[in-house]
Amino acid sequence: MPSLISANETFIEQSIKSERESDFDSNSAYGEILDNSIQAEARNIKISFSTLIKKKNKEILEYVAFGDDGLGMSPEIIENCLTSGFSSRYNNRDGIGRFGVGMTKAFLNQCLICEVYSKEKNKDWHYTFADISENNKKKNEIPKAIKKNPPKELEKLSGKDSGTLVVWKEHDKQDGKPSDLIEDFRVWCGRTYRKFIFNGVKFYIDNNIVKSIDPTFLNTKTSYFPNDEEGTILHKGKISWLVDSEKRKDPDHKEDIEITVTLAPTHLREGRGSGAQNPNAEKFQKFQKERKIDEDWNGISILRNDREVFFGYPHPWTGGINLNQPKGRWVGIEIRFNAVHDKSFVVKNIKTGAKPVVELKRSITDNIKGVFRSACEKVEDQWNKYEADLIIEKEKTGTVTGHEEAERIAKGQTSTKNKITENEDDKELHKNALALLDEKGKQVEAAWLAKFKSQPYTILNSEWKGPDFVQIAYTKEGAVLKYNLSHPYHKEIIAICSAMEKESDPEKLKNNAKKLRTMNDLLLLTYIRAETNKDPELEIGNTGDFLEDLRQDWGNYLRRHLRDVKD
Repeated sequence: MPSLISANETFIEQSIKSERESDFDSNSAYGEILDNSIQAEARNIKISFSTLIKKKNKEILEYVAFGDDGLGMSPEIIENCLTSGFSSRYNNRDGIGRFGVGMTKAFLNQCLICEVYSKEKNKDWHYTFADISENNKKKNEIPKAIKKNPPKELEKLSGKDSGTLVVWKEHDKQDGKPSDLIEDFRVWCGRTYRKFIFNGVKFYIDNNIVKSIDPTFLNTKTSYFPNDEEGTILHKGKISWLVDSEKRKDPDHKEDIEITVTLAPTHLREGRGSGAQNPNAEKFQKFQKERKIDEDWNGISILRNDREVFFGYPHPWTGGINLNQPKGRWVGIEIRFNAVHDKSFVVKNIKTGAKPVVELKRSITDNIKGVFRSACEKVEDQWNKYEADLIIEKEKTGTVTGHEEAERIAKGQTSTKNKITENEDDKELHKNALALLDEKGKQVEAAWLAKFKSQPYTILNSEWKGPDFVQIAYTKEGAVLKYNLSHPYHKEIIAICSAMEKESDPEKLKNNAKKLRTMNDLLLLTYIRAETNKDPELEIGNTGDFLEDLRQDWGNYLRRHLRDVKD
């Protein structure tokens, strides 16, 4: 009769207790059973959770049942499948199993009783079990497999012709509320086994099919939202890497590690997040949560033989790029390796961890850092445009911009002629000023022209990519200024003002007021820097070109100084 654990009788209790303290959580424990089903060529894998309400309305797991329509096991394999270290595929690196300890360690970590039913094609069901509860005096013994059909209500989880049914009972290490555990497992399963779902393997949890969740945003057809736009592939790279020493055919035997970098579609990453400058934050958060890609959704996805074995940020990273940043959440990084690289990814026997060794991290960084930074810039550009468009949209039609108070004060000052434009044609100047309007503004061009003529200075809101934070078209009386709301200066001012409008904490209001003073100081200091950058011996040929260069220098210096504002 096989034993659950190979140990001296004196140490059985200690050994079982020790085995129960493995690194599994519920998801990775359940995953060991699903891995076995995939190895057995199952096409339909079904999981059923049964819960009970006990005293004080506490919800507990009665049992978890795992069924599949795979090849099934012979009676000889059934009675050994719960023996620690036994595997019919030991050290076989072609599939997703390898060590032969996963199923046993997983059940020991989660519960007290594990029942196994299995059936090969055109043969009978056979059954055995392991029971480590206090009432069982033979807890280390696994009975010889006997002919026995599964319970009727559970037999439907497996295949008609062949398959396996595993039932876990007496969960004494339950992770939180079963309802939360089940939902978390549904997300984990959809992401971890996404490649298998893409290829037609079906997973069911409590009769509901599990949809794929792809951190590269590329495959939507098998997802919960099949009509969503797909992401964009930015980079597909390979690293030729030495295989594990015992698997090398020769001293230089290498196999590729594949790396894919993607960018999420724009409709998923619209808006910076929950900041005060995003009034639609709640809508976007709901949108993202429905797709299971809410705030916790960020990280590198590492796949071993197409099964995800790590999702997150392997710490510490190397190579001078910050992978864990808000913008990076929308940049998908998928690393795929064959199990011959297990040592380079430090794969444990329970398939958790899988973090690259330092040398491999450096190689991965060299492969992706340029495209990663570029992708983050694209996300930042989109956020800037989105926030600028929100402000511009508030103006709708008409000439109200929110800068009327400053325009009124400027208008009340003693007017003097503009020496830059005193010899210029008035119509040509107004034409240049109107050219600063966007398409919506041009629809009410007459109203804007009347405004330009009625006051010396007018301020417009817009956004574009570039170093300058303002464009200026001079008139006879003054100028029309167009603010670039994508510039860090305007973004910081908008954020501070939005926060102050909603803030009631005196200390936070004081800090924001201090920030505004700093912003004002930097605006003037950087202008002085722009002036001092100009060669005093320079003969100005074209005043307009000179001033445009000066403003660009000013915008660049201002951008650089503002990098330290948050610090």
